[in-house]
Amino acid sequence: MNERLWDLYEQLCMVELVKLDEFVTRVKSGEFGEFPTEDMVSFLREIEANMLQNIEVKTMEHQAYAEMADQVSEDTHKMIDELIEDLRRS
Repeated sequence: MNERLWDLYEQLCMVELVKLDEFVTRVKSGEFGEFPTEDMVSFLREIEANMLQNIEVKTMEHQAYAEMADQVSEDTHKMIDELIEDLRRS
């Protein structure tokens, strides 16, 4: 995992509440320097794993979350796949 990329993500997405797709767009534009595509792909897969783990935890907290877990997990996976596909095209 690229630590600098992770630090940028924590600052922008977790503190400043920038959406993940906007963050990826800004990184791709070179706003924060150059990052190899495969570093970005690894980073996004790590984010995906964290998001899926959080979904799993929520399903244990309340039945309503459990009922939505499959769809939310599928949507998360699709979003990450689309971001990765876009990265590889550019």
